[in-house]
Amino acid sequence: MSEPTIKVKRLAFVRVTAPEPAKAETFLAEFGLQLATRTDDAAYFRGTDPDPHCYVLSQGEAGVPSIAFEAESAADLEKVAALPGASPIEKLDEPGGGQVVRLRDPQGQPVEIVHGIAALEPIEPAPPVSYNMDGRRTREGELPAVRPGPSHVKRIGHLVLESADPVSVYRWYHEHLGLRKADELHLPDGRTQMLFASLDRGAEYVDHHVVGFQYALDEGARVQHVAFEVGNLDDLMAGHEHLKAKRRKSVWGVGRHRYGGQIFDYWANPWGVIHEHWTDTDLVNDQSVATDSDLMDMQDYWGPPPSVGFIVARWNWKAVKNLFTLAAGRLQAERRNRKAA
Repeated sequence: MSEPTIKVKRLAFVRVTAPEPAKAETFLAEFGLQLATRTDDAAYFRGTDPDPHCYVLSQGEAGVPSIAFEAESAADLEKVAALPGASPIEKLDEPGGGQVVRLRDPQGQPVEIVHGIAALEPIEPAPPVSYNMDGRRTREGELPAVRPGPSHVKRIGHLVLESADPVSVYRWYHEHLGLRKADELHLPDGRTQMLFASLDRGAEYVDHHVVGFQYALDEGARVQHVAFEVGNLDDLMAGHEHLKAKRRKSVWGVGRHRYGGQIFDYWANPWGVIHEHWTDTDLVNDQSVATDSDLMDMQDYWGPPPSVGFIVARWNWKAVKNLFTLAAGRLQAERRNRKAA
């Protein structure tokens, strides 16, 4: 198997647009992102980790018009710039500086490969929590350090790309950015429903996935959600209660995923763009063995089922047909499981 063009270092940031940026900023503050700096055209948000900004907000039709990954070196930028359709290496005229190469993936999603953006000083994270669990009694004579208010976002962790052909989209990210398959789930008819892909950092352990490539029931193409790590379970739950008190729209959660293992909580901004809080992910490296499973094996460890708003981004006849096929396949699988039992 040939080597990828490069192996990206991390998911760097997303660019998100909103018709009313002031309302979007209020949501982000309640969600737990922190304003790093502002220009005439955009607001730049960060987490508590020392990474550069991870979220760039500007005015426009609601959506995620661009995603960005960090290259390991300037030499890697040159390799990406040589790809068909890629831009030349350009200076990033934005806070933090750096350089960028711009290109598009097979579904037309703009992708930026960046390098040299200046890091920030870390800021106070969520207070750590000691748990008297699993037979261990480490918190003696003190109350849990749980603060009410927004969760403390640490960093951007992953995103999900929806399309009618997730395998071909994954293949592009694998061949050019070095993403590595972690797990794959199949629809009842054998097509891929979800392919989870991690960074490839060799023996270093990384998050179970940095991108999920998902079959879109309406067969459209989009960033389905963006996901951010928070400090711990108590920090996630404090943020959940805070967003609920602010009457924000809960899309799915709280639960623990079967694939990836994250404790998750999904919320929509005022225009329906889904933002996830998560904590406690599974870790993989280049020795981890990818699995192929039936969609019926995707049952989460615990938590509510996903809402229809999470599963279907846009209603059309294809979404109705595919949702019916999916429901029928799940019913057949449940019947087989009952008979086998």
